Amino acid sequence: MNIIGNLLIAPPSVKGNFWQKTVIIVTEHHAQGSVGLVLNRRSELTVKQFGEQLGFTINQPGHLYVGGPINNQSLSFLHTNEWISKNTMRINDRFSVSSAEDILPRMAMGDTPIKWRLFLGMCGWGQGQLVSEMKGIKPWRHENSWCTSTSDLDIVFESDGKDQWANTLDRSGQEFAQNLLV
Repeated sequence: MNIIGNLLIAPPSVKGNFWQKTVIIVTEHHAQGSVGLVLNRRSELTVKQFGEQLGFTINQPGHLYVGGPINNQSLSFLHTNEWISKNTMRINDRFSVSSAEDILPRMAMGDTPIKWRLFLGMCGWGQGQLVSEMKGIKPWRHENSWCTSTSDLDIVFESDGKDQWANTLDRSGQEFAQNLLV
């Protein structure tokens, strides 16, 4: 499976740390490493409150999300493909990610994609690390290997929190079973 645009799901055995019950969309995967965004770590801040802190009046629903433990001041905008900015990278046929200074001003003007989430921070893996984690290659343990699943607009944008984790974990199991039958 091509992992760009697909989901990483923390298995139930991962407990007591940041990664517990996380769902991550992989936005980049290449020889130098991998990047992703945690989809189900909602911050306490609404998008409106976040905008106000930065001097923008944004009358859009939703919360700011914690995209991961690195670059926690880095703003990323995951969205559907019909919308683009100065710095938009197309992930696949459904999703793009943007990180440009014009995102918040455009949101304040009501210029938003059909579906979107706004993140501070991201996840990152060094060269070969993500694949090693997925396969449980030392120093990572197989019982803590990431589960994987395909993504779609509903699972990425229409669910949240533990429900999103449970739904994607179920989907991962179904996809695994279907692949055994092929």
